[in-house]
Amino acid sequence: MSAPVLESRRPSVVRLAGFALLLTAVSLGLCVFSAFPWVGSDPGAAVVRIAFKHVAAFEHAGPSRSQEEIDKLPRHMRPTSPELAQTGRRVDTQLTVAVNGRVRLERRYRPGGLRHDGPTFGYEELAVPPGRRLVEVTLADRQPEGAPEGSGRRWQLKEEVDIAPGRALLVEFSEESGLSVR
Repeated sequence: MSAPVLESRRPSVVRLAGFALLLTAVSLGLCVFSAFPWVGSDPGAAVVRIAFKHVAAFEHAGPSRSQEEIDKLPRHMRPTSPELAQTGRRVDTQLTVAVNGRVRLERRYRPGGLRHDGPTFGYEELAVPPGRRLVEVTLADRQPEGAPEGSGRRWQLKEEVDIAPGRALLVEFSEESGLSVR
């Protein structure tokens, strides 16, 4: 009886040469592209960044959950206060940004979640010329239909800042402290 013939597991010289050629081409391509890096924005420009997470008011105050419904929820999902036991759709959030008195951004954000009952998240970047600038930011709950004018919550920031070339000014929002500049 003869022994079974196994094929050689070594790659052929042609295959090794092809792999070396491919590796050299990829390496050369990376070297060429790294010599000319991509620039996302002008290095001399300044940027104003606005970031927020906001829990807006309810559009229509829906029924509060009953004590039975709350007791059925897992302990970690139970509301800690009666106002958190409410359900319903939340109003949209309006963000307005003006630089030196000129409105540069006016945008409306919808609340998260399938039923639009979650928090609203936003992140925006605005390129501005460097130097001393008057930055005005307004974050407000949109008025529900039929609500009296000026009844929604509103936070405003009006601050004169010096933005150096290549730097970014961060405007943050928190429910406790409102809008602040970093």
